[in-house]
Amino acid sequence: MENIENLTFHYTITGIAIFIFQLLVIAASIIIIIKYKKSIGAKIILVGTLLTLLSIILSQIGPLILDHPSDEEFFKNQIIITYLNTISFFVFTIGFFLFAVKDLKHENNNI
Repeated sequence: MENIENLTFHYTITGIAIFIFQLLVIAASIIIIIKYKKSIGAKIILVGTLLTLLSIILSQIGPLILDHPSDEEFFKNQIIITYLNTISFFVFTIGFFLFAVKDLKHENNNI
């Protein structure tokens, strides 16, 4: 069985990687908004990515804020973050769907 320091290291490294990847998704969302200024879908995509970033940050700092939480406190915290993450993915998916159906279809008609 692994010791807690090794598990903490892996948790931190994966959290940093996810954070960096999410920043790339936010950058791509901003590029889409710049290119499609009138796109509601693109704006919703950005909101979804920002909410996802918030849930990533909370999942990393939540245990630190709770300061040695009990198992029950830890899982309650994780459940709240999971709900936020689910909502953020839902918002992103709606935005992506609207963008794909409405904005890309409109652009293809102009070619």
